[in-house]
Amino acid sequence: MHNKQAERKQKKMRCIKRTPDPETPESCQASSTTPFATESTASEVKRLRRQADISHGREDIKGKERKDKKNGEGGEHSEHTRIRTKLPYPPQQCISLKRLLNVENSLAFGMEMLPIYSKSSPFFCSSSHQASQSSHTAASASSLSGSQAHKSSNQSHGPNLNFLPPIDKGLFVLLRDANLYCRKKTYTEAVSSLHTALQLTSKGQVLRDSQCADPEEIQLVISYIQAKLVVCYLRMKKSHRALEHSHRSIQLNPRHFQNHLRQAVVYRMLKKPWLAAKSVLTADWLYCLLGGTERHISTQLKLYWQAMLYEAQLLEKDICVMYTPYSGEPTAKDIDQAQEACMKQHPAFTDFIFTDPKGGHILPQTTHWLSAPAVPQYYLITLGFRRREDGVFLKSIYPDLCPKLSDKRGQIKLLTPERQQKKEMEPHELVETYKKVLPILDLMQATKINSGVHVGSGLIEWLQYGSLLVKLGYHREHTVIMHRCQAQLATAPYLSQITTQQENTLLQALLTDIMDELGGWRSRTERVWNTMLKIHWLEDLIHSTEKKYFHMKAQIHKPRVMNKHKAKVRKRVNISRELFPVPATERRFPSTENLAAADSKTPS
Repeated sequence: MHNKQAERKQKKMRCIKRTPDPETPESCQASSTTPFATESTASEVKRLRRQADISHGREDIKGKERKDKKNGEGGEHSEHTRIRTKLPYPPQQCISLKRLLNVENSLAFGMEMLPIYSKSSPFFCSSSHQASQSSHTAASASSLSGSQAHKSSNQSHGPNLNFLPPIDKGLFVLLRDANLYCRKKTYTEAVSSLHTALQLTSKGQVLRDSQCADPEEIQLVISYIQAKLVVCYLRMKKSHRALEHSHRSIQLNPRHFQNHLRQAVVYRMLKKPWLAAKSVLTADWLYCLLGGTERHISTQLKLYWQAMLYEAQLLEKDICVMYTPYSGEPTAKDIDQAQEACMKQHPAFTDFIFTDPKGGHILPQTTHWLSAPAVPQYYLITLGFRRREDGVFLKSIYPDLCPKLSDKRGQIKLLTPERQQKKEMEPHELVETYKKVLPILDLMQATKINSGVHVGSGLIEWLQYGSLLVKLGYHREHTVIMHRCQAQLATAPYLSQITTQQENTLLQALLTDIMDELGGWRSRTERVWNTMLKIHWLEDLIHSTEKKYFHMKAQIHKPRVMNKHKAKVRKRVNISRELFPVPATERRFPSTENLAAADSKTPS
């Protein structure tokens, strides 16, 4: 045993020994022959290398942290300086499609994030103006969280409809089957079950206790069915069918932010990102207004909003969009600075520049409604056009609030409702005119939460466009536009757009006329939107006539004023001569030297 152990030690020693390197000195060769020295030097080299790597890694990390701090401080400093010096905000950044699909799958196609049904809950109280009582809706904040939806998805015995009132048994069976078909991804069967459920609701089989039915509860159930149809049609890539049901779901339940988000998804698939941006802005506002507290949901909505703004600006190839921050009320100086910055940054779009004088636009990067101050930064929107005709057309529409066209000579002529009814204007020309201006108006309203219900906000122009389409025979497009405007009017009370009794009366009148248009009922009185356009056309005509009158009056009186001024100057000169006459000795006479020089020059 001892002999074997000795042999093993000798083998190890032989393996450890190394042949001397001819390039190394003798002292190193002598020291390298000892095994313990070789092991110690190798471990020492490894240790030193590890320390060097660690030190370099720490230096790299510290350098990165310093750069990040500098960039962060520089970003904050640049943001503050941008707002202080009123520099334009940088353009929107591209967001990947994968992130957008994640937002859609989690919020639009996921479970309903509605609070648990309770008659005492302020979310379900029957009132038409709950938006004014937004301070009392904080009790439903926890029920709007996504954890409830995830908990309900784990139940396998059936759909969790605790956010709905007690519904009819047959209706519950149909909704259960529709949910099962959706899980199996057989959306055709799910659509058939949901349509059967809608037929039951039309017959009055909605609630379990039909004798004590509340209209708000019935609308909540039907809105949920319409929302499920939107999801199924989107999964089936039938965006046009999904658009109709998205409008109806918003009309029945305009407070629910997921209905507006589904509408945005439909518009994205229809390649109308300017409308999708407005819908997502509404969804984010409603989520924060009606008690939403989870920041990641609001962040996802703002991410989707930012992506739609970016796509909308890419599609508009003939214009450029720039946002300039301001403080207080927008002034003429702010508008001039914004236009100068637009000319410097976009020299290819300087044929015509238009800035919204009203301001009040917001961006997703600087809007945080869930924060303590909850005061977003406001911007001026500036549009640069490649073609001057489009810019003049927009400027003539937006402030004057009445559609205009330019004739062959380049002069602007008013498209009054009377002239629209005449046969001298071609219908196709009017349709093309509205097609040009309506997307630009929608893009301008995609960053404005309080656009209002008035001429020039885009809503009245869409209604006028729908009335024109029905005269030309486009009944399906007319129906879609009317449903969209009806959904927008149903959401208006929750967007701080209805503040006075007069605006509320106007809202009800518009909704009544839209229902009459959809029902095909023609009244002797004119539609409200046509009357609004006529009134504003008359106001515009009065203001333009007044401006021309004062201009002509100033031109007529200008020579008279000049003559009066000259007469005053002459009178002052005469009075000064009378008061201060020139003495005779100071009068200038020709001297003798000059006379002699003149005599010498004259020929003899």
